[in-house]
Amino acid sequence: MVSNPRSPAASTSPITSVPLLNSKAVVNCHILVPDLPKPVGAIAYEGQFYSYFRCYPDVDAVQRAAARLIARGDLILLTQVRRGLILWVFEPDAQLAKR
Repeated sequence: MVSNPRSPAASTSPITSVPLLNSKAVVNCHILVPDLPKPVGAIAYEGQFYSYFRCYPDVDAVQRAAARLIARGDLILLTQVRRGLILWVFEPDAQLAKR
């Protein structure tokens, strides 16, 4: 697990024990990832960067995607928005993109 589920900013989602973060607990930003030519949308959480993967309209869809990413060894987080759930993937080598 990536975060402390007892933290008031995070709770564990029922789908795969993936942290479901309150949007106030993250900072939206853009990051540079070594294998990508352009900055990508991301969030910063507890000093770590997570790149935007995809927004899913329902729990079933995000559950399938989360299971695939976890199976390949990725660490992920979820945030909730009006449109659904956003899945974010940990980027250990990312750097904050300059404006």
